[in-house]
Amino acid sequence: MGKSIYHLLNDVQVALDDYDQEALSSIEKKRILRSFHKTKKNTLKYKPVYRTAAAAVVIIAMSVALISTNLSAYAYQATQQVLYSIGGYLGIEKNLDSYRTVLSQAKTKNGLTVQLNEVILDNDELLVSTTITSDEKSELGCVLSGRIYINGQAMDSASSGSAKPLDEYTTEQVTESYLGARNLEGDLDVKIVFNSALIDEKTKKGPWAFEFTTNGDELAQSTMEIPLDNSFQLENGQRVRLEKYTSNALGQKIYFVKEPANTAYDLALRGHDDLGNKIVFALANCDASKGVFKISTVNGNLDPQARILTLTPYAVKFPEKSGKLSNDFQKVGDEFTIMLTK
Repeated sequence: MGKSIYHLLNDVQVALDDYDQEALSSIEKKRILRSFHKTKKNTLKYKPVYRTAAAAVVIIAMSVALISTNLSAYAYQATQQVLYSIGGYLGIEKNLDSYRTVLSQAKTKNGLTVQLNEVILDNDELLVSTTITSDEKSELGCVLSGRIYINGQAMDSASSGSAKPLDEYTTEQVTESYLGARNLEGDLDVKIVFNSALIDEKTKKGPWAFEFTTNGDELAQSTMEIPLDNSFQLENGQRVRLEKYTSNALGQKIYFVKEPANTAYDLALRGHDDLGNKIVFALANCDASKGVFKISTVNGNLDPQARILTLTPYAVKFPEKSGKLSNDFQKVGDEFTIMLTK
């Protein structure tokens, strides 16, 4: 596990000092879960993970802390079918069969069944669909802690995603784990280990371990990449340089670097395409020196007929102390365009 908790739910207010994830006090655990439990939406969205103690938006890092609510004890046979697919989570109607690895592996221990449904390797990101069922009702939800290994190497990965409650005992969830700049070509031996689960204030010990082989070459080969040469400067003097735009069947991303390294701001790119559709690239993950924006699908996926993106950078400072994030984004740079045709 990482040595710090560096992410918050949108409405959670917790202290973010450097400490082991598994060393959370019972009060802190309860505060996190109760805030999560009070969310009224049927689908609980996890915003991006930021790898710093001051920056905070979500409770997942696939170092992993996966929040699950309303988990279920109805029979495992009822969850054999993938109810919450990766394509459905991304709002994609096109067929993703050639890119996904269907697993339907399930492990049960201490009254908790974790089923790994399907995975997709999207270049430097692993998307995972999981079903969690419990034999006891949960008032506040469930937190799974674990780790990803690729070819025997532990990944220091950060994740976002969402959970969709099915009833009081079951949650379908999809997580997107950014694996960093690594050589992920060919067949990869992947191991995902969930070490423990926190249900309300009770901890259940695993592990729930899954091993499989996946390959992202076909999706990587179909990914369009456009070099970028745009930058903007933040109020603290830090310069953010946009390096490249990528697009494939799973969506669009913009990669960037920051000089000097710092994690004081949440960032976004907002604008429109040449068809008049609203476009937002939200911060998907970020450490002190680099990060990735990912297109938001709140307004629908990118129109395949779009040929030009016109975007403007916005930023809001993270609270210096723990607390609720501000949504008061301010313009921090000039409008720029990305031509989507080579």
